[in-house]
Amino acid sequence: MVRYILFFLFILTFPDLQAQVSPSDMVVLRNRQGHTVKSYFSGMPIDFGDRGGREVSGIVRKIDRDTLFIQQYDIRRAYNQWGTYVMDTVTAYMLKYHINEITWIRKPHKGFEFVRDGTIFIIGGTAYLLLHVINAAYLKEPVVGSTVAIAGGIAVGGLIMKKLRKNKYKIGKNYQMVYIDM
Repeated sequence: MVRYILFFLFILTFPDLQAQVSPSDMVVLRNRQGHTVKSYFSGMPIDFGDRGGREVSGIVRKIDRDTLFIQQYDIRRAYNQWGTYVMDTVTAYMLKYHINEITWIRKPHKGFEFVRDGTIFIIGGTAYLLLHVINAAYLKEPVVGSTVAIAGGIAVGGLIMKKLRKNKYKIGKNYQMVYIDM
């Protein structure tokens, strides 16, 4: 009886052991100095743009000979019997892209991204400007030009930060995709 239980447990764990022994291929994003920025392998999410100008977002299911097989899900709203809607997966399909077809890869979001891209400065400067103008009108006092200039400067600084913020790795001179066969 113990022999049958051990055999059954071995059969259940065998696919896991086989998956650990045979690693899959991977694609690496490298910068100009050759340092690895991001590695992509089977099961990882990826968000990139192709040469046709389309944005592709999905999960890498397979990497085979310089080709990424991306699984995308078509998720739409479906109404239920109570008149509300739920998000439902209509279909899932595979797309294949050669690594030379990728023109950019989106950078992963980090903590406090709203501060880094200037959003908090735009909101803060605009809110302070509106608050000052509304308070001046309510209290029947003059609008102070220096306060308006400071608040507007903070908002414009946030707009400049948002414009200069790069949220994509452009493949070409500074970054390149490299296929690594395992």
